[in-house]
Amino acid sequence: MLEALSNLDRNLFLFINSWNAGWLNPIMVLLSGQALWIPLIGLVIWMARKQLDRRSFGIFFLFLLLGIVASDVTSSYLLKNLVERLRPCRLPELKVLTNQFGQKCGGKYGFVSSHAANSICLMSFAFLVLEMKSWKYYCLWLLPVMVSFSRIYLGVHYPGDIIGGLLVGFFWAYMLAKFFKLRRQTT
Repeated sequence: MLEALSNLDRNLFLFINSWNAGWLNPIMVLLSGQALWIPLIGLVIWMARKQLDRRSFGIFFLFLLLGIVASDVTSSYLLKNLVERLRPCRLPELKVLTNQFGQKCGGKYGFVSSHAANSICLMSFAFLVLEMKSWKYYCLWLLPVMVSFSRIYLGVHYPGDIIGGLLVGFFWAYMLAKFFKLRRQTT
């Protein structure tokens, strides 16, 4: 069963990575970079400041930071070192089959994706706590989806790494949103 899942993960990785398109490559590199986070985090903070009183905003900001740190530590340090699954760009037999785009491969291990964990944690926490019911806010979900997809496209993660990262990020967002709401009810 595990071998079948591993083969499916590998084949899906190779299929997505093979979509190499000259016009799409720089977009995927941009999506995997750090610069994209600044406007998104700024938007979430601006919305929180608009919707929450000063004290609740401070707690929101603290919990948001805690969520991103918790998802990053869980994915980057705990799970990657516990599972020790090599990234596809670290395997010689896959490296020859993989499109490379000039970006760094990243650390040795890839399960789970920190990019997926952190981006879904940010968006999930914001959606679970703030009033974001308009269609324009739902469009923001495209960002963590595209960031996650870019990691496979660029050859640095398997789809299973992404799914694991999404679960880790959502777990922390959900737990901290529960604590945030509970704290607001008791004050």
